[in-house]
Amino acid sequence: MKSLNWWRRRDRKRADEVPEHVPPPKNFEVRVSGLSHVHAILDPSTTIGPEPLNIPLTGYNVYVDLVASGDQDVVLHRLYAEVIRRRPMKPSGVSIAPRPGQQGISYSEEQSEARRRALENYQPMRVPDAEVFLDETPPLVRPALDEKGIPVAPDFRLPLRTAAGSGLRIVLAPHTEDRGRVDWRLFADVTCGDYGATKRWDLMVTAATTMRTFHPGRTEPEFTPVHVIAPHWRVAWPPTGSGSGSG
Repeated sequence: MKSLNWWRRRDRKRADEVPEHVPPPKNFEVRVSGLSHVHAILDPSTTIGPEPLNIPLTGYNVYVDLVASGDQDVVLHRLYAEVIRRRPMKPSGVSIAPRPGQQGISYSEEQSEARRRALENYQPMRVPDAEVFLDETPPLVRPALDEKGIPVAPDFRLPLRTAAGSGLRIVLAPHTEDRGRVDWRLFADVTCGDYGATKRWDLMVTAATTMRTFHPGRTEPEFTPVHVIAPHWRVAWPPTGSGSGSG
């Protein structure tokens, strides 16, 4: 795994090496969004707020979009993460996005309409370029690997350049086995011309599906990981293992 060392190193050009007086260029943007087919739901409360809180399940898609709409290239030098806090939680339930062709049951006209809208807006999960292991110390960001330890996106290498007048999307898959609420922060070191910056975004994740699987002949049910109920990314090559899958 020596070839993956650049994920931890800072020996390339860094955003903090650029003079502070350099103004940010126009038409340059780095933004983050996400897609999760399963969310754990926390009811409104004095700590949550007036609206329910939907927490995406481990293995969801985090999109990092580099937009170079001006006349200069945008270069992504480094991606890294930190865990801000971990806290226990008791979800009131889960929300699962319906998939095309999947049989569903609706008990009211309102539910049927909600399901119809969800199917119209359905987006498939994408295979990630990189995995974010939030249970490692420190958290590890590395290329996504298959069951043989081979990168599933072989052309993905940092630093990554987005040509002027174009855009690029990078897909990350955060991973945790923590069934509580994990608040984490994603960082990106980027440059555009002589300007450099470290961008950051606060995100959440959990492994709690609230579901159990019962097997014939067994007295106790087992925890049901998210990849059993939805096409979230499943780790095939753990960072400290020999290739056995994990939830």
